[in-house]
Amino acid sequence: MDLPRRGVPLAGGGRAFCGAGGRRGRRCGGRDDVSRRGRRISAVCAAAALIVGCRGFEQTAARYKSVPQEFDLRPARRSGVEASLNADGADPETENADSEASVPLLDEGGVLTLERAVEQALRGNPDLQAALARLEAAQARVGQAQAAFWPLVAFTHASSRTFHTPASRNRLALGLQQPTILTTPSDSSTLLDLTTILGLLRLPLFSNLDLKGDRNSFSEHTTAFSLSWLVYDGFAREARERASRHLESASKAAREDAARLIRRSVTTAYHQAQLGEGQLRIAAADEAFGREQLEATRRLLAAQKAAPTDVTNFELRVTAAQANLAAAQGIRDTSLVVLAELLGLAGGRLPEGARLAELSAETAEDLSAPDAAHWLAEAARQRPDLRQLEAFLRSQDENVLAAQALYSPMISLTASWGFTRPSNIEYSVEDQATAAGVEVRWDIFTGGMRRQKVLEAGALRREAEALLRRQHLAVESQVRQAVIEVVRTQREIELNARAVEMSRKIRDAVRAGYDAGKETLTRLNETQRDYITADAELILSRIRLREAWNELRSAAGSPP
Repeated sequence: MDLPRRGVPLAGGGRAFCGAGGRRGRRCGGRDDVSRRGRRISAVCAAAALIVGCRGFEQTAARYKSVPQEFDLRPARRSGVEASLNADGADPETENADSEASVPLLDEGGVLTLERAVEQALRGNPDLQAALARLEAAQARVGQAQAAFWPLVAFTHASSRTFHTPASRNRLALGLQQPTILTTPSDSSTLLDLTTILGLLRLPLFSNLDLKGDRNSFSEHTTAFSLSWLVYDGFAREARERASRHLESASKAAREDAARLIRRSVTTAYHQAQLGEGQLRIAAADEAFGREQLEATRRLLAAQKAAPTDVTNFELRVTAAQANLAAAQGIRDTSLVVLAELLGLAGGRLPEGARLAELSAETAEDLSAPDAAHWLAEAARQRPDLRQLEAFLRSQDENVLAAQALYSPMISLTASWGFTRPSNIEYSVEDQATAAGVEVRWDIFTGGMRRQKVLEAGALRREAEALLRRQHLAVESQVRQAVIEVVRTQREIELNARAVEMSRKIRDAVRAGYDAGKETLTRLNETQRDYITADAELILSRIRLREAWNELRSAAGSPP
């Protein structure tokens, strides 16, 4: 409730009104101009706050989009509502078809090469997309840490309406009354003054009657801009900003390590599929050999030159070869499904008619002995997981500094500018309020909390250091094991190739003797089994050699 205004006659008629402060002004003149000016000032301030907020949002969005191009592998297929329409309102299936057409998965002959499989996995594997999202989150945390260096500017407005006030805290009475005593006028013809009347009204009529809240309702309106700027905090902000940058570097290294593991897994699945196709070829050749001998034995049986058990023997051989053929087909198909999953292909299958590349002959580089020292140096220089842990260790160092900064004082600057007015929101220059200040806060005693935080940060730093040492040992072990496996499989290929050549010569000689009636059926079965076993071991050792090189390159952090 506003104080009553005293009307003062003016020359030429009319009346001026004075508030509690005694300032004169025409009711429809100067005061209205001031009120309009206050409203304009408030509108301008609100618009400025809105513009600043929008610019801050645009800067945040721009930072979110500023992902390095080498990590910008956002998936073409989206989920949820985003999948219904793309940015231009086009059909997402058409968009995906155009994207896949620009980078074909198969070559002109319908062959899926290992290189194209790895490229597709790096584009479409969800694990890499999740790693990219973690990298973007780390970049956003860097922006959050940098925001701590800027002042906090806030726009606030508050309006309140008080409907009942305690009688003992009546604003009107407390503002005008003298000490609460009942005064008696000296002249009976003189009326009691206003203070005396209010004092009388505030006294209870009966001694046992409690005071109740009266209906002296009023409103309060406040509109203001406030600024708070942390000037010094013991360099904790700097430490946290550096820690966030190290964590961003760790996220980049983690994304590279995820790509390394994806390349290794795709290469392994591709080699397993090639192994299945090699075993298919061996089983098919074994079945063809068995059918050929079965037909020849049936002709001999018709000429009464072979026993019925000989025919049954070759029928058994054909059946066993068919079982091996089915097993090899299962291995090949399972490997293709795993490969399609790693490539991120919908439906878990490769395109219709896709074929894998033939297993090429070993090169001189494949058969050369690797140098363990060279590969250990490469691993120490290139392994992304080592760089990830190193960056994490550096971030823990900064966290220790941030914890130690708790022992330092904090200095802040504060300022505010705005308007406060009762009754209505028609602000004027008389309602303006401005303030500025400096706050220094220094925690003297915290019950040991700061010391415990420093101890915690130090323990986490030692843990990160131990994890880095353990990973160094694991990397060295992986490299040395891979080198041993490469050397072993190289020797295995050499021996198995000789075994295949010798077993084939023996099988061909025994087969010619069996056709001439000089060798027994048992001997022919034995030589055929030896040849099939040696051929299967050779194809397996060739795949093992490629896998050994794959493990060695992956252990060293090099692409396959």
